[in-house]
Amino acid sequence: MPAGHYILVVDDDADFRETLQMALEMRGYVVQNASNGLEAIAKVHERLPLLILLDLRMPVMNGRQMLQQLRDSPATAQVPVLIISAFGFEWEAELMGAQGYVPKPCDPVELERRIARLLRPRLVFSQSSA
Repeated sequence: MPAGHYILVVDDDADFRETLQMALEMRGYVVQNASNGLEAIAKVHERLPLLILLDLRMPVMNGRQMLQQLRDSPATAQVPVLIISAFGFEWEAELMGAQGYVPKPCDPVELERRIARLLRPRLVFSQSSA
């Protein structure tokens, strides 16, 4: 994966965030994390991620508010978002503009499959345009 490409994990649960980051890094992904939507928005504007893994319930700015801001901005409207939350449904995630929903606690195999499916077209495109 090119150095500029990374996954942003946004969750207020530090243990979950760190565990997910370590698991993704073990699979070769470059990962950054944020503890709330406001912190994540700042990171997104510093460096556009290839994918955002987003919790819905967080302090400061929740996942719904963050996703709305992403979709309202032309610079971030196309960044894929996969919601990982104990609160929500697949249909709700799609209505909010996310590309999918994985319930917590999440099955690592299912999560990896969903991430790969979302990233494959973006990585192929970025390799062919390099």
